[in-house]
Amino acid sequence: MLDAINRVSRILWEFTKFLALIVAVAILISTLFGNNVPFFGGILENTRIVVETLGSEGLGLIIAIIIILSVWNSRSS
Repeated sequence: MLDAINRVSRILWEFTKFLALIVAVAILISTLFGNNVPFFGGILENTRIVVETLGSEGLGLIIAIIIILSVWNSRSS
């Protein structure tokens, strides 16, 4: 049972890393080519809305990113 849970956990972790890569590429493409790019175009607008929702100057988002990166780095090593 523990082996199955570990296997599912590894699969979900790899999927999460893949999705993070997709988001990073989408932000890069949208920044370089503008909002008219299919599939990737609206991500900057959506990110801006999230940052505004989280508070003044995106402070909540910055703190969340720091926490996520610290968990990610501890998990990777």
